[in-house]
Amino acid sequence: MTLAQRLKVAMKESGLTQAALAEKARVSQAAIQKITSGKSQSTTKLLEISRALQIRPEWLGEGVLPIKEPTLPTSQQPNISPEHEWGNLVPWDSMCPIPEDEVEVPYLRDIELVAGDSSFCEQEYNGFKLRFSKSILRRAGALEENILCFPAHGNSMEQILPNGTTVAVDCANKKIIDGKIYAINQDGLKRLKLLYRMPGNKLSIRSFNKAEHPDEDADGKTVEIIGRVFWWSVLDY
Repeated sequence: MTLAQRLKVAMKESGLTQAALAEKARVSQAAIQKITSGKSQSTTKLLEISRALQIRPEWLGEGVLPIKEPTLPTSQQPNISPEHEWGNLVPWDSMCPIPEDEVEVPYLRDIELVAGDSSFCEQEYNGFKLRFSKSILRRAGALEENILCFPAHGNSMEQILPNGTTVAVDCANKKIIDGKIYAINQDGLKRLKLLYRMPGNKLSIRSFNKAEHPDEDADGKTVEIIGRVFWWSVLDY
C-alpha cells in the first residue's frame, strides 16, 4: 500500500474525516488532502498524524507492521513496580510531550539521505525523530541542530555496529581522531568507517569486519567527512 492508502485505511478505522483529523493532528486540512490524494508521497507531520490516529508512525510512513502498538492480555502483563519506585526512570512514548531536558533529532531511513552540512533530503524524510537528553549531548560536545540519526546497513562494522544499529552523527565534528568511527562520502559512496591518519595526507579506512572488508588507503582529499559517530544503539534479539 502507498502512504495515501494507509492513511485512508487508518482514517476509516478511526472514523475521522479529513477535517477532524487535521484538527486533531494540528495540521492543515489541505495537507491531509494532499496525502490522501497521492499528491504528497511523504510528510514531515507523520508523527502528529500517527498520534491523532493512534497508530504506529512506522506503519503509516513505511508500512512496517504492526499497525498499532501491541498490548498484552492482563494475565501476561509484566510485573512493573509502582511509579513511585521508578526513581529517575521516566516513562516515555510517542504521545508524551518533550521534557525540558530532552531534544528531538531527525531519524533518517538511510545514510544516503545525509549531506555533509547536517542537512538531508526533505522529500525522502519520513518525519521520524529520536529523543536525546541534553546532558548526553553536552558530554559529547554536540549541538542539537548538527545531529542526524540513521540505521547502519551491512556487515562491514560487525560486531560493534551490526546491521540495523541506530547511530547518531555529529555533522559539525569533522576532526579525525585515529580509531574513531565516521560517516564518510567517497565519490557518492556513503559509509560508516574507522579512520586513521597516515603520512602524505592519506587516510586508512578500516572496518571491524576485516575478514570480509579489508583495509583501504585513500587520498584525504577524496574523502568527505560527513561527521563523527558519537552514539549508537542496537537491540540483540
